[in-house]
Amino acid sequence: MYSVMLVDNEPIIPRGLMQLIDWRGHGCRVMAVARDGADAVRQIQEFPPDIVITDIRMPEMDGLQLCAWVREHAPGIQLILLTGFPDFEYAQQAIQYQVVDFVLKPTTEEALAAAVDKACRQLQKAADGGAEQRSLLLEQQMLLGEMIFHNRHSLLYTLNRLNSLHILLDSYYVLSLDVLSREGAADESAQLQEAQEILEKFCGERKLYFVSRGDSCCYAVVRLQEGEDPAALCAQAVEEADRETDFVLTIGISRRHQNPLQLGEAAREADDAQRFTLYSSQPSVMRCEDLPRLSENTAHVLLEKLRLVESALENRSREAAVKNLEDLCAFMRAEKVPFSGTQQIALLLYNFCLSLLLSHNLSSGSFPEDVSSLHSETPAALELELRSIVQETLLRISRTPGNIDSIIYEVKQYIDENYSASLSLDALAAQVHLSPSYFSKLFKREMGENLSTYILHTRIERARFLLRTTDKKAYEIAEAVGIYDPVYFSKIFKKVTGMKPKEYRDRPDTNK
Repeated sequence: MYSVMLVDNEPIIPRGLMQLIDWRGHGCRVMAVARDGADAVRQIQEFPPDIVITDIRMPEMDGLQLCAWVREHAPGIQLILLTGFPDFEYAQQAIQYQVVDFVLKPTTEEALAAAVDKACRQLQKAADGGAEQRSLLLEQQMLLGEMIFHNRHSLLYTLNRLNSLHILLDSYYVLSLDVLSREGAADESAQLQEAQEILEKFCGERKLYFVSRGDSCCYAVVRLQEGEDPAALCAQAVEEADRETDFVLTIGISRRHQNPLQLGEAAREADDAQRFTLYSSQPSVMRCEDLPRLSENTAHVLLEKLRLVESALENRSREAAVKNLEDLCAFMRAEKVPFSGTQQIALLLYNFCLSLLLSHNLSSGSFPEDVSSLHSETPAALELELRSIVQETLLRISRTPGNIDSIIYEVKQYIDENYSASLSLDALAAQVHLSPSYFSKLFKREMGENLSTYILHTRIERARFLLRTTDKKAYEIAEAVGIYDPVYFSKIFKKVTGMKPKEYRDRPDTNK
């Protein structure tokens, strides 16, 4: 059932139109009446109708001005103009506003019904076209995704499918997009959608296809002619995201390709570039061709020295691991390995250490969440971080999970039982007769997190329990867990859980 608005400054006209035809019989309902164009605009902004039937001559804003406003701000609305014989020539200007029909006043039942039916057909056609367009877009994305991830078809078959779906890949780039929230817990899918819309804006009329590969990352296949610069478009998108959103957008750019069967290769190139965006001279955009390449001999020696470090770690040999890591770093300095090459070695070693810890069922502790979190901006600083990661790995695999230092275990038990009390570093250190500095380092080494973080998580976990099992107000729960500022409690609770206390309590599965 389509909604209709009647617009005329003479009240008798809308009343007559409402009685002239069986609106329901034509699939419509008159939902609103406006006294002039300005009144219609106010109502449309609040509740937009499907069809507007308007007179031309009205005070404040006439019918043609209303048509112009509707086409700019609500282009999906179908327009029908009521016009007298003196207005007919004047009304021809309305053609530019894509008016569905003109109805002469005084009108007849047949003329009004014909105009309304015509407007309904236009609405149905638009709806069908939208569904058809969405279906085509989905098929295009599915085909491109198949070509990127596991294309097993011949060039002829692929070209036929591309042609049938109106996809032209005679000159294209693949972009690898990734979003990282500045606020911690966030709707990554919504942020990625916003990033896609920003990129679309700067690509303008250029053909752009998105292929999903996760909640926070996707590929974009963009068709550009030789000489067009994708980096400039990407830089504009990144700058707007940085200025207008609460997430960081990074983009890796493949080489220019002309063979559709190279789509998967292009995606890997874009991934390689995106992985190292944080280390480039322009931190958020990186071209694949800007990544330095190592000679075959240098790469071979680097990998051999890296294997020696990994072997020492597997054998829990601290002295050998440290020595081999120093040899590796010295070789990279002597060979003047580009910084991006050092980063590639760092990535391999980081992933090995992480896998080694996981194989021993050990926490990664103070490790960065991924290699992109290694914030070093120079080779020397990155070497220091690698030494730290190797030392941490050796420390963790050299003891069993149950062998926590007895002093730290005592403090942990005390915190678990007294989370609502004032728990300062100085007081807890004094309780076990250690200096605050040494106690802080010992606690982090044994527990894998800072003392303050452990206390905070203990309090928030207790708050979650109270929210699930009691009717206490949020400020009462805040006090009960030792956080006496309710505003801070709400803020920190959301940072840890992704929800405000009330949202957490009202969540359907909270009490399950």
